[in-house]
Amino acid sequence: MDLIALEEEKLENKYKELCKEEYPGRLGKTFKTKRNFYYYDSGTGKVAQINENVYKVLTKFLESENFWDFMKLDMSEQEFYKAINEIKDAINKESILSANKFDCLTGKTYEQIDEILDNEIQNVTLEVTEKCNLKCKYCIYNESHPEYRAFGHKNMDWEVAKKAVDFLKAHSQNSDERHIGFYGGEPLINYDLIKKTTDYANKLFDKMIYSMTTNATLMNEEIADYIMRNKFNIIVSLDGYKELHNKNRLFVSGEGSFENTIRGLKILLKSAEKYNNKESITLNMVIEGPDYEDEYDKIQLYLNECDWLPNNINILTSSIDYGPHESIYTRPQSYEERMILKDYYDPILSWDKKNKKRNKDNTNVLFTDADVDKAMMIIHKRLLSEKPVKKYGMNGCCVPGERRIYVTVDGNFKICEKVGDIPEIGNVDKGFDKKRIKELYFDDFIKEANKYCKDCWAINLCTLCYVNCYDKNGMHFDYRHNSCRSERNYLLGSLIKYHEILEENPDVLEEFNEIEFQ
Repeated sequence: MDLIALEEEKLENKYKELCKEEYPGRLGKTFKTKRNFYYYDSGTGKVAQINENVYKVLTKFLESENFWDFMKLDMSEQEFYKAINEIKDAINKESILSANKFDCLTGKTYEQIDEILDNEIQNVTLEVTEKCNLKCKYCIYNESHPEYRAFGHKNMDWEVAKKAVDFLKAHSQNSDERHIGFYGGEPLINYDLIKKTTDYANKLFDKMIYSMTTNATLMNEEIADYIMRNKFNIIVSLDGYKELHNKNRLFVSGEGSFENTIRGLKILLKSAEKYNNKESITLNMVIEGPDYEDEYDKIQLYLNECDWLPNNINILTSSIDYGPHESIYTRPQSYEERMILKDYYDPILSWDKKNKKRNKDNTNVLFTDADVDKAMMIIHKRLLSEKPVKKYGMNGCCVPGERRIYVTVDGNFKICEKVGDIPEIGNVDKGFDKKRIKELYFDDFIKEANKYCKDCWAINLCTLCYVNCYDKNGMHFDYRHNSCRSERNYLLGSLIKYHEILEENPDVLEEFNEIEFQ
């Protein structure tokens, strides 16, 4: 029966009962697998398996701007009211669709911030050099990449490095772990400073965790032995097989760097075996589209043929970062957003699904497993509450300076290496600029984010941080809207993938109980 036959007032009342005079799209998200229909509730984090009619009604409700959209539902009056009553029953029994009214994002209080910055910082990452012996086409330091410095020629000196390590010592007395990272440019260009800093930190701290990101082209046995003896965690930039790697990762001369990177990686692996530190090496692959899944096939084939590479080596992947760009805001679940995202898909989750089906009896590890596991962890470790939460956190934002301080070659403090040329938060001589941190990275951020996060169904799943929110002068939230849309689609894909696993092989998810998610 056509729902137009229903009394308008009656229908409008049903809509208002659910909507509570707020934007309905903020309350949750429907999704489906091949087997079942589901609803994720924003307020509680609960996921309910639902029937098709409830799915249709909820989807229309969450995607509607007004009650007239219910008119378009293709079901009988009896089916419609039955679905509505099931939803009302779930609201009463499970407290779903009842997310508390959004007031404001909340972070740690200012009093906590002072204590954290005085005594609980965990990491300093030193930009030991701006120089690099490669000139990768997609590098964030290319002149064409917005909001990041250009290629530079400065090295960090010992005085700056020592002050940074001393600062970590003075402000980490209550920290469980302390980390020092080395970054560039290509950090091995300034290896002498890395060694001097490490030797100094070893005398200053009882225990230290070191890390470095490198292209490995300058690696030799002496360096490899030193960093493995000191238990460094190493990320090696290797973009898969030779042709793909050499497409973008070039020496200044224009020559591909693949052979040199492989040589350096093999030296590292040999030293890692000597010092029983194999698990400390991670490969980072930047993969260029548009034919992602074809490239994934080729990378997997290459890795399977590398008998010298450990089967369980950690691998991270990403697509090319073209830098922040302004975009329009679209309300979550609105028609405008659905049109923008109608052709969007996550190539990693798609490729992983196809290969898991294709290789059901194959025990080979897929190189994308770490990325898929990360997505599954977000869902597995999500916020869960019997009643709707009363406060909404600041997404994936850290306390600036707590988990990481990025120290530039000149000794200035930035939030981390990912944020680009945005306002600093202090320096090695004067320490933290707490006033700026509070005003710019809490007050201003919260004020701006409140405008958009209040209508988002993914507010309690979101992992986005300060990246793409600022320019060198301060807030620039028009950079963020594309990231928000991508994040919502990523989380939707993760919900679907997680529940497909739950339907087919739930034991696989048990391993996530033992993993701490950060």
